[in-house]
Amino acid sequence: MKKIMPHFLFFLISFSTYSQGVFFNLGKNFSTISYKNRSAFTEKLDINGVGDAYEIGYTDVLKYKNFKDLKFTGSVTMNDYNAIAESTLNRLEWKTTYIGVQSTVDYQFYDAFFFFLTARAGLNLSTIVRGKQTVNNSAYDLVGNNEFSGIVLQPVIGVYAKYYLSKNGYLSAGLNLSKTLKLGNNIDNVSINNTQILFGGYFDLIKVTSK
Repeated sequence: MKKIMPHFLFFLISFSTYSQGVFFNLGKNFSTISYKNRSAFTEKLDINGVGDAYEIGYTDVLKYKNFKDLKFTGSVTMNDYNAIAESTLNRLEWKTTYIGVQSTVDYQFYDAFFFFLTARAGLNLSTIVRGKQTVNNSAYDLVGNNEFSGIVLQPVIGVYAKYYLSKNGYLSAGLNLSKTLKLGNNIDNVSINNTQILFGGYFDLIKVTSK
């Protein structure tokens, strides 16, 4: 890995004609967790809740034909997916934290009066680092549980906005929609639909010239 990273960074720099940038985002996850145990005489529960979201990353221009407004973004994410629900028979509560990496392709489609709008689509890969499930009065640790171990796959689509503040700095805000495709070796049919709202900052790095 240590040998690969310098070559990867050199590749990005060599083929970029515009500024690279770094960014950070803070926000909230508004999640609906669909939970259906496959055992007999159980019911399907849709549980909802709010959790924190954090992201830090790097963006660079993708040179593809004449699409100069096409960019690649790579980031590290930390997301809390929390939810609670009650039925006539059960009370179910989730508190989970996932660490992951996210990669998106961004297309800037609006640029006027120091304001920029970008559409994005990509994939987030994450794994659980902290988790607790409470059913009625019984609590269960989800970390290391075979049902929840493994990689969570989440296609992501969204809109990202930047507002110019200074020579290299911008205020930013974003809205992302995502859904889990896999949750480890999950036998309980658990899936997460998530709406994410983010606010943060974006900073241009030094411009480079293509070779």
